[in-house]
Amino acid sequence: MLFATNGKKVALAAGVMSALAFLILGVAACTSGPTGSTVAVSSTTAGSGSSQTPISTTTTVGAAEAQSPLLHTVTVSGTGHMSALPDQAVINIGVQGSAASAAAALDANSRQMQSVLARLKADGIPDSAVETTNVSVYGYPLFDQKTGKQTGTSYKASNSAKVTLTDFSVIGSVFAAATEAGANDLSGPTWQLSDNTKAQTQALSQASAQARAKAQAFAAANEVALGNVLVLTEGCSTPVYYYGRESAFSATTTAGAGIASPPITPQNLDIYINVTITYQLKQ
Repeated sequence: MLFATNGKKVALAAGVMSALAFLILGVAACTSGPTGSTVAVSSTTAGSGSSQTPISTTTTVGAAEAQSPLLHTVTVSGTGHMSALPDQAVINIGVQGSAASAAAALDANSRQMQSVLARLKADGIPDSAVETTNVSVYGYPLFDQKTGKQTGTSYKASNSAKVTLTDFSVIGSVFAAATEAGANDLSGPTWQLSDNTKAQTQALSQASAQARAKAQAFAAANEVALGNVLVLTEGCSTPVYYYGRESAFSATTTAGAGIASPPITPQNLDIYINVTITYQLKQ
């Protein structure tokens, strides 16, 4: 009996010591600083011939170092705008006509367009400034208005050319001359830049500066420092082309001689560029 009693006391004392050791290790694990590793503690207590399930405590530290740099960022956008005077004007000059057959429609249309182009060349427009944009012939049915039945087919032929001019003072006279020569489908001008690299570069600089100012304000408001650029994306880069409203018209018959030239006034081109930039944030 004495031996049994002493055995129980020894087992109880061993259990208490194991529990105290577990508590000390657990407190040490909870109060220790970041080490960038995983700590595991287990304990097994034996008593009265039975064993308890091991108890494990896992603490993960150093997570900040393992995070992606994109988790501490700010993404902002900016818009740049530049205006520039155009150095080119594009006008469209064409001839349309109908005939009873496709061959007759095309033949008449081609002869009339040749007369228009010859007049432009005689007025000093070089061949390099003229570009054919469309030639087409198509038929459409004719119907009796009373019965609604188809009575035949008419054919329409069309020929159009794009003329690019750098001397804006001749635009009106080109419209008038083309109409006198037989053109009956005219529109324009469309103002454009032959090279918009400089204007786009300036707009891009404005957009980037605006985006950075936003990022700096965000960083200051949150008491962090602005870091390096991680991602930079250029958005839409679109010059806005303007069409001359006063000179755009369409005629259905050949005009007579001595047509007054339409007034033409160039307009500024607006160029917009958007950027999206992701900056790193630092504590």
